[in-house]
Amino acid sequence: MVFGVVGCAEERSRPDAGSTELRVHPLGILDPASELFHGKELERHDWSFKLCAKCHGDNLDGGKAKVSCLTCHRQGPTACTTCHRDGPTTNAHLVHRVSGKLECRECHAVPATWDAEGHILRDGHADPAPAEVTFGALANGALVPADRAGPAEFADGRCTNVYCHGAALHAGGGTMTAPRWDDATPAGSCTGCHGAPPPSHAQSACASCHPANAPHVDGVVQIGATSGCDGCHGSAASPAPPRDLTGHEFTTAIGVGAHQAHLNASGLRGPIPCATCHLVPASLTSPGHLDSALPAEVEPSLGWNRTTQTCTTAYCHGTARPVWTSSGQVTCGSCHGVPPATASHTAGMPITECVTCHPRSVTPQGSILFVNGTTAHLDGDVDVF
Repeated sequence: MVFGVVGCAEERSRPDAGSTELRVHPLGILDPASELFHGKELERHDWSFKLCAKCHGDNLDGGKAKVSCLTCHRQGPTACTTCHRDGPTTNAHLVHRVSGKLECRECHAVPATWDAEGHILRDGHADPAPAEVTFGALANGALVPADRAGPAEFADGRCTNVYCHGAALHAGGGTMTAPRWDDATPAGSCTGCHGAPPPSHAQSACASCHPANAPHVDGVVQIGATSGCDGCHGSAASPAPPRDLTGHEFTTAIGVGAHQAHLNASGLRGPIPCATCHLVPASLTSPGHLDSALPAEVEPSLGWNRTTQTCTTAYCHGTARPVWTSSGQVTCGSCHGVPPATASHTAGMPITECVTCHPRSVTPQGSILFVNGTTAHLDGDVDVF
């Protein structure tokens, strides 16, 4: 340990003014590599700053020696930064503190004062290095309590059963869940703590479910940018894309396509609920949602063909086969003739006569009838009289 505190092993008087020897402390008192370094000397005297104070003053700001310890240690010899500076850099300290942004208390009992019991003093005497490891709540956490094999421990230079290295993850699949503290190649990659993807995952595109700016290793698995459906797809206005799971926003992307065209009312029909084409989960973790591989499943009766991007047996398109990523392909007459070629219709029948048999679906002018934003047209039931 390096301590920047000028200390005396014993009280000594200064030599006469005419002496050529002006040294009060031995050589090496300011050399951290020397056994006579003042930090080591102070430790040998059980960190008794009273020895220093005899010459350097009660506040160590000069005293009769007229040499202030505060010249080097501006925050005082007993400040945390005097010994630790901005934080330890040995072994994996820097990785945890800077990259991991973990607080000291996650691995150590942080003392309220420098002379608190168990810090550098124990039973009134110097407590030698190394510092004791006392894991906090994060290392002892678990997303599912049953996944924890035992309490978090540090022994023989190795961390075991710690959540933050993937040892308490359900089917995590990490390759270095019990790393050594002094390992030259620490478990800093994704696969050290969990697989990429973990064996418990059906999908491999991490960014589809976990936002890039989400907190990491904080005891909570964040799925989506928000807690709602729009956390992964859609927007605050609608859970349907755009945006799709890969971030696309144009209708030419298959993940976006005609989602909004179906969800919003048009001149031919009212809004089509998501459940018409997809199994809508009750929650994020409902069966068939996150535990199902991409792409999203489509209701089988629609005959969705991903290659041609069409629904081959969808009632709502009749004989039409509009392409999912195109627009302007469906008009009045593209799903059925105007009039339809059935026995109940006659050729040349004007569109204004549709209301005669379909008054709940069509206006006298031949347009689709909407009441409060909804229509009986294209609802799976042919309205006759």
